[in-house]
Amino acid sequence: MVSTVDLMDFVHELREDFFECAAKLGWKEFTKDRGVSMHSFRDLFLHLAYVEEQHVTKFCEGKVVPWMREVMRIPPDQYTSIAAVRKRLREVRAMGDARFKKWNSPEQLAQPAVWVASRKYPIRLSRDSALAQCLTEHLLHLGEVEGMLWQLDIEPPSTFWIDRRVLHGKWPPPRSMLVGGRVLRSRASPKDPRRRIPAPRPPGRGRRAG
Repeated sequence: MVSTVDLMDFVHELREDFFECAAKLGWKEFTKDRGVSMHSFRDLFLHLAYVEEQHVTKFCEGKVVPWMREVMRIPPDQYTSIAAVRKRLREVRAMGDARFKKWNSPEQLAQPAVWVASRKYPIRLSRDSALAQCLTEHLLHLGEVEGMLWQLDIEPPSTFWIDRRVLHGKWPPPRSMLVGGRVLRSRASPKDPRRRIPAPRPPGRGRRAG
């Protein structure tokens, strides 16, 4: 069974891969306002770092505290290089990983936690639910990063769970992994070519459509 801790590990991997892809653009492009929720690559990644820190050190520990100011107001005078942003992300990942090792059980994930809605309404929930919120926040913003990379005609890292966690990048799937060792064939009538639909491919394989 896949837990929220497993998914956070997956998110950490994606966040690092997306960061390194964007970092290759250089500081000027990395900090350019691109009209997204947090403006630039830099601010998006730092926003996610603060979001995770708030969840794992406060909400998942049951601490009823306001959201830290920096979550939405990224300090302009800090993290002024790609290396500094990378260091911040790695520090937060280590902070989370240390807790996830202890929390990766149904009993620990069921422990009481809190979450603050609309900045002032603390609500009771489970640690699992608080982590799920952290996860969805990451997926939302990493989707923005993916879109920004596409706009720059850069192929983003694969976000395909099956590809990364089951196939481990082996594509097409080796015959040993296939059910009965066989490849499915279309049953479309040869008289109706419109029904010959090719099998979908995982993201990040070949050129992007459009």
